[in-house]
Amino acid sequence: MAISRTLVRANKPLEAIGQLGGHVKSGVETPTGERTGNAMALISALPLAPDSDKMVLTFLDRSTPVDTFDYKPCSGDNAVLIVPKDEVKLSIIKGVCPGDWRGLKLVFGEEIEEPVDLDVDPTGLDLEASDAWVDMVDELGCDCSKMGGYPLWSNAPMDVEGAFGEPLEFHHRIAGDLIDFGLGDGGVVYVFVNGSGDAGCVCWQETGGGAETTYHHYQ
Repeated sequence: MAISRTLVRANKPLEAIGQLGGHVKSGVETPTGERTGNAMALISALPLAPDSDKMVLTFLDRSTPVDTFDYKPCSGDNAVLIVPKDEVKLSIIKGVCPGDWRGLKLVFGEEIEEPVDLDVDPTGLDLEASDAWVDMVDELGCDCSKMGGYPLWSNAPMDVEGAFGEPLEFHHRIAGDLIDFGLGDGGVVYVFVNGSGDAGCVCWQETGGGAETTYHHYQ
């Protein structure tokens, strides 16, 4: 079995292990979108591992328009930064990007046992196999924000490694259970890091069917 941990609201902010939304006050310069030249929004800030001294910061440029993400791959509208944890100071107030959200402090919730056969090759799935895979994920009953385990895709698995160009490890998943990120019908964010823990990428999916199913990925 693979073990993941849910992400839930922290009752005591001083005990938080990370946050969603808000912005970085100091320690890291907020990246700007290559296309817009505007500051990106902080999506998440979580430890690289539960006991790690590094933090994974995920940013997306939401400035034009403010209610959606740009989904052009390789457009420079995103960033995944892995930085020393003790250098980063976070705020839960809305940030510098017009699309930012008020932040939410997080702690780890209950653990989830995920079967090992969720680890599939996304490049080898036909439509029937993809549908069966999604049904199996649905049976887990975990449409939630979590760290570790497998991505638990909203639709068929994406070939994120193929888009990024090197092997990646799934890091965390952000659903709409804690903050509404305005991702459309059932939108879910997925963050990946490389094996050396110094770079990564973010993608998101929304639910749908047939021609309405879309995959938006960032690199």
